Amino acid sequence: MSKDIRSNDKKGMDAKDSRFGILKMYSLLSVIIIVAIVLVFNVFVDKILGDKLVFDFSSTGQNSISKISQEYIDSLPDDTHIRIIGLMERPVNINDTAMEYVVPLLDDYQNKSNGKITVEYLDPAKYPAIINQLDPEGVYDLQSGMFLVTANGKIQTIAQGDCFAFDQNYLQNYGAYVPVANTVESAFTNAIVNLSRGYSHKAYFVTGLQEPSHQQFSNVLSALGIESADLVASDDFTVPDDCELLIINGINVDISTQMSSAIQEYLNNGGKIFVAVNYNNQIPESFDNLNEALHVMNLNIEDYVIQENDPAYMLDQYGFQSNMAIFSDFSDLTSTNVVRSHYTRPVRQFDLPYSYIITTPVIMTSSSATAVKINENLEMTQYDNASLYTAGMYSTFDGTSNPPEAYVFGTTDLSSDEYIGSYGTNDANVMLLRGIIKKLLPTENAVVVPTKPLSNFSVDNQKVTATSVNVMTAVLMVIVPIALIAVGVIVFAKRKNL
Repeated sequence: MSKDIRSNDKKGMDAKDSRFGILKMYSLLSVIIIVAIVLVFNVFVDKILGDKLVFDFSSTGQNSISKISQEYIDSLPDDTHIRIIGLMERPVNINDTAMEYVVPLLDDYQNKSNGKITVEYLDPAKYPAIINQLDPEGVYDLQSGMFLVTANGKIQTIAQGDCFAFDQNYLQNYGAYVPVANTVESAFTNAIVNLSRGYSHKAYFVTGLQEPSHQQFSNVLSALGIESADLVASDDFTVPDDCELLIINGINVDISTQMSSAIQEYLNNGGKIFVAVNYNNQIPESFDNLNEALHVMNLNIEDYVIQENDPAYMLDQYGFQSNMAIFSDFSDLTSTNVVRSHYTRPVRQFDLPYSYIITTPVIMTSSSATAVKINENLEMTQYDNASLYTAGMYSTFDGTSNPPEAYVFGTTDLSSDEYIGSYGTNDANVMLLRGIIKKLLPTENAVVVPTKPLSNFSVDNQKVTATSVNVMTAVLMVIVPIALIAVGVIVFAKRKNL
């Protein structure tokens, strides 16, 4: 009797072990089935629909072209063919690299262009002849690792560094590039616009006078359809015949007497000039020769620094950083009525008595500001009376057929790479700069793409469209639940008889 019981117990345990084994097998198979369904579904959707089910809900649209770019691309003729080429292997692992801002955005250009734009990656190491094929004359100095946009037989190159704005203070002090803004879309859309439409004007930057870089300023010009080039200071300096705008930006050394004479001739012949300097007590430069040229326009840059004393204007406790009021004639160029400035020189009318020279303030202090001179030991050594000071002025001639024009500023907070890189192209100062340039060199239908901040994962509700909601709803509320229910039914059917 006891033997039979033991025998039955053993059989029951064997059956139970067998059932547990079968249940374990079905559990493992269920997991494998779920994983297989997910993988197959992903591969199927990716092959069939590709990026059509990719939605960028971020407020900055890091991976999506903006409405501005989209509308310009849509306006191009159907037979337009623009190639964007990366002289490299297509990056695969782009997370936490600069390419995570570039590669997805370039894909979006191609996907939304209706065939007008193609994106290719051609590594010169793999295709040695590619650089010679693209640039047989060696005009563009193409190099591995850069991007280029080509259309209508012309090329515009875009280095990876052109896709970002960098902290200029950190770069100067530590020699390291720290990105502060994403300019990828701005760089590529500007290239597309300029290659398809062509540049409208030509500007020259005077260089070789200890000035900082002007890449960001060049980008602002490019966005307005203005080609720029460098004009190096020299003993035989002349202004080229094709110069429509001469730019002297952030110089720390005065121009020579010969350069002053050449600029005076340029202005007397109807030239246009933009000048911006600031006050640097470490380089206490007097711009005597530059002022000699500006006297043609009845303007003069002072050797003082403005100290603001009105708390409503002050941005620091000493008054050397402050807001400047925009004169009413130029208030429509920005979204605000003030701009920032720091360590700013006064710009005033000179003493010419000619009534045909019309000068107008552009930006100014409060009536409580003073003018201070600071020596190399940071000691304030000279004061002027409290008054309203102009830190930027405009001048032109009245009654002439080809009048010269000049904008002169005692601050570089409109035009320096340091400022534009830190605050972006949407800032009021940069908007004022852009408005001034458009007044000097009118361009039709300029395409200006705003700078984007770096990674920002906040959701923009306006980007959550009905289509995207429907797709996400279908995936999350229908496809995924159905797949889970199907697996559950299969598992239940197998287990109920065990």
